[in-house]
Amino acid sequence: MQFLQRSYHLGSYNQKNNPMWEYVTGNETVVNWTSLLTLIDRTDASTRQDLDRLAQGILDNYKSRKGQILLAKTMVGKDGQAFNYVAVAFEDPAHHRFELSFAKIALGPKNAYILVYGVRIGDPDYLNKSKAFLNEHSSEIGRALENAALPDMGTLPRKEF
Repeated sequence: MQFLQRSYHLGSYNQKNNPMWEYVTGNETVVNWTSLLTLIDRTDASTRQDLDRLAQGILDNYKSRKGQILLAKTMVGKDGQAFNYVAVAFEDPAHHRFELSFAKIALGPKNAYILVYGVRIGDPDYLNKSKAFLNEHSSEIGRALENAALPDMGTLPRKEF
């Protein structure tokens, strides 16, 4: 899978609640990632009303995990289809880092999906580095999520590892 001019390969699959594939770059794993793509198939949502309910549930989940909501809004893609977009930051001072999550919640051909791009910014000065990263890359990430070409989820592996 390609995203932001980088190649991602499947790092894990699980189906605890919903089918979820996590993609990593290079030699990274789902434990030590610095950037991560997560694709979640939501067969329980297939209408615009379902999509809004799903987006609200995601926001509530992020807030319950002490996520700082940076942006949450409904947008319309070039194809005229509405989707929800969320940007959230999770501070991890013990590891001197922020984990930033940028999520697109949208309707696919059959049902809803969630595509999340995660970035870990770790540094002794992680606060300023994270602010600089957001200023420099937020718009680019939002556009990339809007235009991301998703694989056919029906063809993706469904064996947990």
